[in-house]
Amino acid sequence: MSSDPPELWLTQPPSTTPVRVPLRRALTTIGAAPGADVKLATVPPHWLVAQADAEGVTVVVMASGARHRLALNQATVIDGVRLLLTPPGGDDAPIPVGQIADALAGVDSADEALALLLERVVALTDADSGAVILRDGDAWTVAVARDRRGQPLADAQLLLSDTIVADVLAGGEAVAAADLARHSRYHHVTSVVALGLGSVFAAPMVLGGRVLGALYLGRVDPARPLGPRRAHDVEVIASMAIPFVAQLRRGRRAASPSELVGDAPAMVAAAAIVARVAPTDLAVLIVGPTGAGKEVAARALHAASGRRERPMIAVNCAAVPAGLLEAELFGHKKGAFTGATGDRVGKVEAAHGSTLFLDEIGDMPLAMQASLLRVLQEREVVRLGENQPRPVDVRVVTATHRDLDRAVAEGQFRADLLYRLREVTVALPPLAARGDDVITLARLFLQQAEAQLGLRAHALAPAAIAALRAHPWPGNVRELKAAMRRAAVLADGATIEAATLGLGAPPPPAPAVDDLGDLGRSLEAARDDFARRYVAAVIARHGGNREAAAAALGISLRSLYRYQG
Repeated sequence: MSSDPPELWLTQPPSTTPVRVPLRRALTTIGAAPGADVKLATVPPHWLVAQADAEGVTVVVMASGARHRLALNQATVIDGVRLLLTPPGGDDAPIPVGQIADALAGVDSADEALALLLERVVALTDADSGAVILRDGDAWTVAVARDRRGQPLADAQLLLSDTIVADVLAGGEAVAAADLARHSRYHHVTSVVALGLGSVFAAPMVLGGRVLGALYLGRVDPARPLGPRRAHDVEVIASMAIPFVAQLRRGRRAASPSELVGDAPAMVAAAAIVARVAPTDLAVLIVGPTGAGKEVAARALHAASGRRERPMIAVNCAAVPAGLLEAELFGHKKGAFTGATGDRVGKVEAAHGSTLFLDEIGDMPLAMQASLLRVLQEREVVRLGENQPRPVDVRVVTATHRDLDRAVAEGQFRADLLYRLREVTVALPPLAARGDDVITLARLFLQQAEAQLGLRAHALAPAAIAALRAHPWPGNVRELKAAMRRAAVLADGATIEAATLGLGAPPPPAPAVDDLGDLGRSLEAARDDFARRYVAAVIARHGGNREAAAAALGISLRSLYRYQG
């Protein structure tokens, strides 16, 4: 291991070149004062003290005493200055590839996996931008793109160099251009000059001799190319993305409906409704707690519809910043707003002839709800900055974990939009209310993980089965899937024991409700009091998850709130 100290990188916008401070002392002072260990002219004289120890560094703001704890490869912003703690070797320190692999074990979809992977790589390499690129014959598209803050990049395809991307996809070899302005091939390329790119690293994703796509990282500063160790790690991470890219290239095929199959009455009913309404164009609202499989149900609806030949277009309304959601859905014309460097097709228009899935519709701002309602009524969309309506033919499927009737009553959701979206409702129960479906799904996810990761087959020990049944599953199906993938990797032998699941101790049983209270009350009053206490106990047993409690009680969420009144 290197004996060199970690480095604290200080970046002051608009510059992207950091001041690199090796933390050789236990205490390092930073400020504009002449006696500071590190002098920055644009900050107060006595600004920060960096206290280094074996685990990381604590940064103390001297004026206020505020403390910020930084671990390796972790960044924070203080007074507009970005601080990043890096391992010895800076840009050539190893990337924690194992941590990214662990994080990918908990994702539900290819889109989510690629977004998570890209956000981690951009942050860990301190890139200014990054993108996952999908090859489409002789053309290419951007599956996901992020800036250095982890925010989605609008018009990402216009911000990447066509020539560099084409070289990576055609040759199947990584392109590492440390100083594009002096590069023999790229210095004169129009896109490189226009975008002001300093350095680029792009790693191909190759499967069976075919280039499926590429992982692209760009920096404005030409003096900060990736070192050889980090370049190698990025190529490894690009290979980790191949299964998810392959899934997207297959048209984002429908997820296996097996997660909708089970003996729990609520799941039997949900699967029956999906099968019945899938061939129609009825608008479907999928309700259920977070992680219950709402996108799985949406993809099952799409796969059984007449629109299945075209990919389903999915948008998570809670994941897109409110200021960008309108452009994301409806598209925009070049120059419509700052940063709109080209025409862009919105998600609604992209879903023409297919299914538009709007996840977490309950988080859509009211102003956007009005715009969406107009699109659904008129069956046409107008891009931002244009006046020309464009006809669209989309089947709309939405999902939420919120009580939209309550949101309507509180003025947070439009009743007229809810009527449009809820022609049919598919209700998914929490996993804790599905009985032995937990064991069925656990075995299914275990088999999937073994096949995907090339692992030996495992059996569940009786104690592991008991632990699965006893766990409250606040993360629902998503949590179970992550637990089984983790257990498949960590199991020492052919049997998965309870401890390998990592679920912790089972929750204590709910206290018995045996206090009869005031015997002078009427039977109706005693019954109402018992119901309130019983509902409260069930909610406590489910860790405060009211959706899970309502499903266990066999009542609606709305009724549960009445019992709490």
